[in-house]
Amino acid sequence: MKFLIISDIHSNLEALVSVFSDLHNNNEKIDRILIPGDIVGYGPNPNECCTIIRFLKNGNPSLKKEIQAIIQELDLDDIDKNNIIDYIFSMSKKAYVIAGNHDMQVIGQPSLCSIMAASAGNAAKWTTKVLKKDNARFLESLWYKKKIRKYGIELVHSTPVYPQGYRYVKNAATLSYDILHSSITISGHTHTPSAYLYTKQKRDISASVFIPTDQFDNRLMLVERQSMERQETFDVLLKPGQRYYINPGSVGQPRDGTPKASYMIYDTVAKQASLKKAAYNTEVVKKKVLKATLPFDLAERIIKGV
Repeated sequence: MKFLIISDIHSNLEALVSVFSDLHNNNEKIDRILIPGDIVGYGPNPNECCTIIRFLKNGNPSLKKEIQAIIQELDLDDIDKNNIIDYIFSMSKKAYVIAGNHDMQVIGQPSLCSIMAASAGNAAKWTTKVLKKDNARFLESLWYKKKIRKYGIELVHSTPVYPQGYRYVKNAATLSYDILHSSITISGHTHTPSAYLYTKQKRDISASVFIPTDQFDNRLMLVERQSMERQETFDVLLKPGQRYYINPGSVGQPRDGTPKASYMIYDTVAKQASLKKAAYNTEVVKKKVLKATLPFDLAERIIKGV
């Protein structure tokens, strides 16, 4: 079984489409898709992104013409467009989707534990105004977390404990073995790719950081994996008897310094999760953000990947 993991799409249509283009070009056969929230927010195409994700989750045939029109309007050659459309259609009813804090904010259910930054809040207000009713109802239907018990996976946007609190997990010390309820917890929210390993020992918990994040605790890093080098891609081999917390980074607004759509593939046979990056036209998205009169800093983040 191969899972595609995409998170924090944030209304960035070009970035979302680039992931499917990348998968097609690499001849990746995906069985299921895991989406731990934040389909909307920040970006200029909330309806288009919601429509595609709705189709991936529910497989409504009536959305096909709309998706075709969405892809046809993009600045791609005709061959690429047709391939992407076919690939998306092949993913019908294959997605598990949960809500992120931006998804809830735009439908009037903000987090009770955190306040959005000014630009994020303004983008959420704009999204609420332009969001179609069908897409708003779709966001309202999403749960805060989802377990896929057969594969030992739990999907959350932030943490399994009080998931609607949207706590940022910026280092391994934020969590522990005991509060991870599944073998693999998959999250988003920070927009920074990371993978933490937790092992239960007699007296304490140890954790390993597989990729440096903005903040980390050197005392919790295993010596053989300790590195200050930024890694654009990485592989994590998952072993039985351990618990993992994995974040694929952000499709639509990465903050790891790489302005590409970030995603992961988890292969249950190889027991490996692999971080991937897909390039797309960030200048086009920047112009669309500004044309929509969204905050200027959101346009700059697309270009810089921060």
